Amino acid sequence: MKNGIEIDAQLILSALNGDEDAYQKILNIYKGRIFSYVYRIVRNYHDAEDITFDTFIRSFKSLKSFDTAKPFSIWLFTIAHNLVIDFLRKNKQNYEYLDESHSTNNDFVKEYEKKRKLEKIEQALTKLPPIDCELVILYHKEGHSYDEISEILKIPVSTIKIRLHRARKKLRELVHGETFF
Repeated sequence: MKNGIEIDAQLILSALNGDEDAYQKILNIYKGRIFSYVYRIVRNYHDAEDITFDTFIRSFKSLKSFDTAKPFSIWLFTIAHNLVIDFLRKNKQNYEYLDESHSTNNDFVKEYEKKRKLEKIEQALTKLPPIDCELVILYHKEGHSYDEISEILKIPVSTIKIRLHRARKKLRELVHGETFF
C-alpha cells in the first residue's frame, strides 16, 4: 500500500507532465482542509475562499520547485500560512505569536453535549489572536506535529509548545468561564 507522500508525488509528477486530472485531484484532496484552516483564522468566508484559491494558484505555478520526498501538505499549508499573514498585515489585524482540547462521546445526550462544547470551542477560537487560533487548528484539527508546524510557521518548536499551551489555557478560560489569575 502506498503512503500519502508517494501518492502526492505521483500526482505532482503527473501534473507536471501536463495531466489536468492530476491538478484536479490535488485540488480535491486538499481544498477542504486548506479552506477550513484559512477560514478559521481570517473568519470571513469570501476572504478565506480567495486565500484558498490563491494558495492553489501559487502552489501550481511553483510546483516544479516542490521536493517530492517531503509531504506536500506541509508545503501547501506553508503557502496558505504565508498568504494568511499577508492578508492579516494588509488588513491591519494583529498577528502576535502566543497557545484546545475537546472530547468525544456517544448517545443522544452525550452527542448534544459534545456539539455544544465544540460550538463553545469554535466561538472561543474566534476570540483568540490569529496566531493562537492558527496553532490550535494546525495541531488539533489538522493533526500536524510540532516539527511540521515549525516548518509551516517558521518558528521554533519550543515557541510553538509554549504558545500552544497558553492558547489551550485561554481557550479553557473562555469555554468554561474560568479565570486563573
